Amino acid sequence: MGSFLKTLLAILLTISITGFILWIYFETKISHITFTAEFKPEEVNAHTEGQTEKSTSSKFAIALFGLDARQEGERARSDTIMILLIDHAKKKIKLASIMRDLYVYVPTYGKRKINSAYELGGPKLALSTLNRTFKLSLTKYATVDFRGFEKIIDAVGGVEIDVKYYELEHININMREVKNLIGGDVPEVKRPGLQRLNGRQALGYVRIRYVGNGDYERVQRQQRVLEQVFEKLKNASISTKLRIIDMVLPYIETNLTRSEIISLATKNYSKYTLERIRIPINGSFREGYTVIDGVKQWIFDTDIEKNIQALHEFFETGLPSNP
Repeated sequence: MGSFLKTLLAILLTISITGFILWIYFETKISHITFTAEFKPEEVNAHTEGQTEKSTSSKFAIALFGLDARQEGERARSDTIMILLIDHAKKKIKLASIMRDLYVYVPTYGKRKINSAYELGGPKLALSTLNRTFKLSLTKYATVDFRGFEKIIDAVGGVEIDVKYYELEHININMREVKNLIGGDVPEVKRPGLQRLNGRQALGYVRIRYVGNGDYERVQRQQRVLEQVFEKLKNASISTKLRIIDMVLPYIETNLTRSEIISLATKNYSKYTLERIRIPINGSFREGYTVIDGVKQWIFDTDIEKNIQALHEFFETGLPSNP
């Protein structure tokens, strides 16, 4: 019995020391993130009707914005808009991609493309627009620019992509544009077919828009890459996760708290599944042009009610804002 107690004590001490070391590590590294103030629900038009503590306690939701900032500190449009829901009770991760040409009402600015909200009023207006449009309760957000995206892909060892023949030239064109903006190499993709893309190549791939099926296919490319990143991350070792965190954190801005980040980063997601949806859904919109601020622009004129219903069914109703 004495030997058993000693062994048990040693195990408990090891777990405690490991946990303490990880806590110190995260506290040190998290300082590289750009933290912003938390939003009260009323500040961002959060929709709370019908929400209960019981229905939201096991869920966490956050808006993710990929910014196309050409210069450091620039207030840019959100080139990518996604809503991430983690349902811990059902072990599901759900990802909704919002197409950037969606024509919606942006508070105080009137009808315009949804991706302009971030440029006009930062994350506060972007969250307000999402909440008002889709009757959501989002108060948390995170942004990353294309430098951070490139680092994420490299950190997980690249992604396997079946490059189409019509995508090849545009991947390389996009990489040259990125080089002009932030420097670095242009490791050209030389052939179509299944191959591993590094961070710079994957960035060129997800930025393709004007070939294939336009923005629809662009969203599919983004989701395809993110799905591979998720699968790699959920089975990664602690040391790999720590290395990725080290590489990516300097490129993130968020209003998550330190404790929320540590809680999310240290959970075991190996049994979680990933589901995804694109908004607007098929059959709920028409494409066309309209004039915004004196400029003729391409938009998706959308049946918002159909998409509210589709989004809430996908998320199984209720989008809480706390982990």
